[in-house]
Amino acid sequence: SKSNSDIKSSSDIKPENDIKPDSDTWPVWATEPVLIVPYDPSWPAKAAQYKEDLIKSLSSLGIHNIEHIGSTAVPGLAAKPIIDLAVLIPSFDPIDEIARLLQPLDWHYVPLELDGRPERRFFVKVENDKRSAHLHFLLPNSPVWKEKLRFRDYLINNPSAREQYTQLKMNLSQQHSQDREAYTAAKTEFITGSIRPRIIFATNNAHKVEEIQAAIGARLEIITLRQAGIDIDIPEPHDTLEANATEKSMTIHRLTGTNCFSEDTGLEVPSLGGEPGVKSARYAGEDRAFEKNIEKLLNKLAAISPASAQPASTPSASLTDSTRSARFRTVISLIWNGQEHFFEGICNGHILPAPTGEGGFGYDPVFVPEGETRSFAQMSMEEKNLYSHRRKAADQLVTFLQSQTSN
Repeated sequence: SKSNSDIKSSSDIKPENDIKPDSDTWPVWATEPVLIVPYDPSWPAKAAQYKEDLIKSLSSLGIHNIEHIGSTAVPGLAAKPIIDLAVLIPSFDPIDEIARLLQPLDWHYVPLELDGRPERRFFVKVENDKRSAHLHFLLPNSPVWKEKLRFRDYLINNPSAREQYTQLKMNLSQQHSQDREAYTAAKTEFITGSIRPRIIFATNNAHKVEEIQAAIGARLEIITLRQAGIDIDIPEPHDTLEANATEKSMTIHRLTGTNCFSEDTGLEVPSLGGEPGVKSARYAGEDRAFEKNIEKLLNKLAAISPASAQPASTPSASLTDSTRSARFRTVISLIWNGQEHFFEGICNGHILPAPTGEGGFGYDPVFVPEGETRSFAQMSMEEKNLYSHRRKAADQLVTFLQSQTSN
């Protein structure tokens, strides 16, 4: 094994993610096991000293934005005793000059072909045959920079998450004590879930959340009012979907000051003057029982079109009865950075004479979208999303959010 004094050439250094414990030609620190130790109050001071030395050495290149990242930057968090620092630089072009300037400080450059991570340039500092610090050079538009800072701050501000992460690392360090790459990869799900931006959906309806989350995908995490710690019943007193959606989103925004959205959806039957409309959820009473809502709807349609009201009628037969034409309409009100944005989705179709299917919720058992012979309640979530009013509105919401969160 090579001693610390022997490690002067970048060719001596193997990347952290490629280290294999059976190598007998690499330096001692390159094959050291994963070791998690209790939080050391001296870590912030060490990071500050490293930063000071780095700024002095790199000031001629205009480099000054250095952040203490990783677990050692989180007070109270157990960690590998290695200080991680992130440095923001406008370009990787001067990396050879940076390596020359940092060599007297015993920072060892890991060439890109060995590191294998093109989003960064990587240095390792070694003391007493052990890694003492890592240095990550990142570009201003790098999502890695934002993610590392976001995760650090998330752990600092969330004691319960800090405890969960500590326990996870302790368990993984025992499972992968000789494999740093496996240890790091096993933490990815927790980290990704923690730093994924969240947005409050002003509902506690699990079915609505499932549909919207399916449309949005993994870019944002949708959380309910209950998950956001909000326990209020927001009234829907208005006579339009737009006004009710605004009522809910504005209420949550006033309470939290954060980005949020709400939706209001109505089933609109022209032959009934647009009923149930904004009263869709309370059509048969305030108890919001959809079995009763459906029963009232079918009874009212039967009263104006008795011939098509027989349970034996087929879906195709009801297509010829214009009195049973209907549409679902969803309006989303998004409060983003203090500004309100509306998105609308419409699904045209018709009402069946009797409920059909076991899936879905609300009026799904009696609604057949245009181009189909099955009710929403007979479809899988994926099939329903091909037609869904809520999905159409959510797609517009997603397009907007992607434009706002792409950088």
